Amino acid sequence: MYKIREYHDSKVMSLTNDDEDVAFSIGIVSQGEFEFGAITKERYIVTSGEIEFWEEDEHHWRLIREGKEFEVVDHKNFKMKTDKVSSYICFYG
Repeated sequence: MYKIREYHDSKVMSLTNDDEDVAFSIGIVSQGEFEFGAITKERYIVTSGEIEFWEEDEHHWRLIREGKEFEVVDHKNFKMKTDKVSSYICFYG
């Protein structure tokens, strides 16, 4: 089943497929800095633009460019920020 999800006043939006076999979302991030919490492990691949990533307990931001990926450990808070509209695909679990 597909769901449209909106975060941070619609500045981050995703189309999510939460099928039991393959759960993933395709998202768009507007300019800004946004905080989230991961319930399960999440693997992001930046599909356009670039996204800076910060995870709880880290002391610096990491710049992730188009075609590169980053992972978020389950039950961790993390932040994303970008200077231009960027997109990603995220796989859960």
